[in-house]
Amino acid sequence: MASYRSIFRVTMTALLLILAQPAAAADTRGDDEWQFDAAIYLWAAKMEVTPENSDTIDISFSDIVDNLDMTFMGTFGARKDRWSLLADLIYMDLQDTKKGSRTILNQTINGKVDAEMEAWIVTLAGGYQLVDTGKYTMDLLAGGRYISVEVPLKFDVGPVKRKTSPSGHIWDGIVGVRGKADLTDKWYLNYYLDGGAGQNSSTTWQALGGLGYQFRNFDAAFGYRYLKWDIDSGQLEDLTIKGPYAGVRFFF
Repeated sequence: MASYRSIFRVTMTALLLILAQPAAAADTRGDDEWQFDAAIYLWAAKMEVTPENSDTIDISFSDIVDNLDMTFMGTFGARKDRWSLLADLIYMDLQDTKKGSRTILNQTINGKVDAEMEAWIVTLAGGYQLVDTGKYTMDLLAGGRYISVEVPLKFDVGPVKRKTSPSGHIWDGIVGVRGKADLTDKWYLNYYLDGGAGQNSSTTWQALGGLGYQFRNFDAAFGYRYLKWDIDSGQLEDLTIKGPYAGVRFFF
């Protein structure tokens, strides 16, 4: 297991040096044909999960790496003339064991808590380009974001053992903007901002900003991304994911 984690850390470090973000600029081919792009990226994020009537569970990026069973982060985009499509997918499966005192379901527990988290986050949006000056672009976006989070918990206090599995499955409608500003013929700044709400969440919003570099056949970029839900019903109250990202985007 130790050697596996060492290999994983080395791989993640290498990816951080070469990978790109989920909202980079489109290719520069003709406007009369569809342009497609796909990206893989690493989001070195900290997660804060608050089950209903419970303390917030903080999961640092080092905890994620140490306890990661499976993850995938990627995007797919398409553009024709001023119209565009965006799909962003995140999947994570984490497991961890904590000892000490924690509040679970309005009870203070002194003992061992086995926590697992499986999460799907999918963002789908369509866009229309409002601004294109040649060096600066802005797209208006509208779509939806889906989140599925399950947090199975098992705690042992002497002879007492108990299991619970807070979960949440939410669709939110979102609107937002994204774009870029060229600094040189290769370097650019990119940004993304959206917000919305749904039946089972009061608000959700996301912000991203980064610096990118255009190679001949792909872009590489890094920056910071923040994603948050305030949930007003169900077994989860809040979820925040934030941290730096890096990745590569290919055009075809």
